[in-house]
Amino acid sequence: MDLIYATQEREISDELWSQFKAGNPDALGRLADIHHRSLLNYGTKFSRDLEFIRDCIQDVYLQLWERKLFLAEDTMVKPYLFKSLRNKIFKESVRLKRLGESSELLFEPEDSSGTIESSLIEDELQNREMYRLNLILSRLSKRQREIIYLRYYQGLGNDEIAEIMDIGKPGVANLLSKTLREIREQWGAYIWAFCCYFLWLKGH
Repeated sequence: MDLIYATQEREISDELWSQFKAGNPDALGRLADIHHRSLLNYGTKFSRDLEFIRDCIQDVYLQLWERKLFLAEDTMVKPYLFKSLRNKIFKESVRLKRLGESSELLFEPEDSSGTIESSLIEDELQNREMYRLNLILSRLSKRQREIIYLRYYQGLGNDEIAEIMDIGKPGVANLLSKTLREIREQWGAYIWAFCCYFLWLKGH
């Protein structure tokens, strides 16, 4: 995600959050518009049922409106929405008995094929390397895949990721470092350089 765009998104979201807290329903609608795509994309990493994810997102905003008087004024809006959706998906999955015996949500790796970034580097990198990228990502744990997605696909900082995943900032740093180290060890020097370049594109 482009740094300038991310900064503008945060500033606009903070202003709309203040208006929403003051009782402006239009502000909540604009917040929903701004974050709809990223929330839907994040939600589909836990479930491929789009209607289920859309219902969960709608419930998140309904609950926000009902609880607006009790919400903090100083809130990191995007991480708060992501965490709320994450919790909602989990609770609804338990209620609807969508979870397996592990009682953990799946987190699907991001599909890198067909993206703008992949088309930009297609002439330089063979398709088999892109396939290998997806294969390695699929072998990571659910939490590792999630932290890679939040950091490099959504461009969130460690403090924001900590809020979403409900772990401390040192835990975020350690998990991210461990994940990148595992990828590097599995891929070797050449493919690691490709991975760094690919993830850098995703974060800009």
